[in-house]
Amino acid sequence: MINQTKTTSKSILSGKALAAESSLIESLSHFIKKLNHEEDALIVVEGLRDAKALRDSGFDGEIFMLCHKQNVTKLENEATKYKKTILLLDNDSEGKKLTARTQRILRGRVKLDLFYQRELLPASKGKIRHVEEFAGYAEKLARYVG
Repeated sequence: MINQTKTTSKSILSGKALAAESSLIESLSHFIKKLNHEEDALIVVEGLRDAKALRDSGFDGEIFMLCHKQNVTKLENEATKYKKTILLLDNDSEGKKLTARTQRILRGRVKLDLFYQRELLPASKGKIRHVEEFAGYAEKLARYVG
């Protein structure tokens, strides 16, 4: 009887874990789909791993990597070609500093959108603080988004 109770408890826990994972994937796929539906927008990430994680997760829009020898001046030149520029930088101290600096430099020159940056943590249910962390969900997301 005790073994049956343990097995039932494990089944309930694994069922809850699967439901939580499914809910997370659904929320993240909705996030990526919304991002894909942005018209004439440039998405700004910090680096190559961030860009790759977004691509692998089903994002098909334009991406600008702010790091990797790219600077805010180059971003300004590129951003003027788009209706808006969506900052999607990491939710850590470096990402916040980079966001503030980018806003300060580009304010009034291009239309900046911080919606997705603010929504990433709630959409990921607190699981994603760095854009590259999409990589852990990429395979499942690509199936939902694509």
